[in-house]
Amino acid sequence: MPFRSNQGAGRRTKLAASLLLAALAGACDQREAPSDIRLEIPSVIASRDAVAVSVQALDAQGVRKSVTVGADYALVPSELANVNKGLLKCERSGDGKLSVSIAGVSRTVDVHCRIVDRIEIPNLGRVELSAGPFEPKVRVLDKAGAELSDVAVTYVSKNSGVAFPKDGQLVPKSVGTANLVARAGDASADFKVDIVRKVVVEALPIEQNKKIYFSLEPAKYELKIKLPSAHRMSAEWRGAPFCNATSEGEEHIWVCGLRAKGGGVAFENPAYLKDGSKTPSVDGVELYEVP
Repeated sequence: MPFRSNQGAGRRTKLAASLLLAALAGACDQREAPSDIRLEIPSVIASRDAVAVSVQALDAQGVRKSVTVGADYALVPSELANVNKGLLKCERSGDGKLSVSIAGVSRTVDVHCRIVDRIEIPNLGRVELSAGPFEPKVRVLDKAGAELSDVAVTYVSKNSGVAFPKDGQLVPKSVGTANLVARAGDASADFKVDIVRKVVVEALPIEQNKKIYFSLEPAKYELKIKLPSAHRMSAEWRGAPFCNATSEGEEHIWVCGLRAKGGGVAFENPAYLKDGSKTPSVDGVELYEVP
């Protein structure tokens, strides 16, 4: 009998110890409820690449601590994206809400998925050097052809000495042709822009004011003259006689590259062609340095 009594006491002791350990384990497993939760994700997610969900819990003293485990995630609508171990991966374009709960405390953040399929941007043509920064006209589209107007576009210049990106715009720097790349999400598109410079020089009357002469530095130029009525005009490029040309009509355009110093271009005085006036006039005359 004494033996049985000792055995029963041992069993009761073991049972009490087990219950105590279980209680202690439960207390350890129970996470302390935070006073608040802060959530952060990119404002717009433009690709299918997984992004991290930043979860920070604040205790009663306001101390902030990053949470990587022990948080529960829920997304509505569930088909918008997958959430796993603090990583969110968009499956289609759309909007939703992500909720994160820790020990009964929940917070919600908006989710904006924009899966970029392609970028449409044409060659930009000519931009005047003194025009300053400009924003290209670009369309960012998803697979269905819907425009994603809230997706940011970044630019890369292969000729930063001609034009370079800054704050979402392009900045002209010098005359030339710049080859650029537009990027959004996983999509990209190549395009070009020609930077030109408007040239203003003194109009020198020659041949009894019947013609005008521009003295020019070595460069490539485009001379454009628009008249109120059709006339025959000629352009004589001094220092580059192979560029000399004649045309008829209301609009005349000539392009020539001057390589030597002391060159220039002579053409009929528009005022003289209009009404015989010998007052030098450059009305309708535009001269540009071009790539």
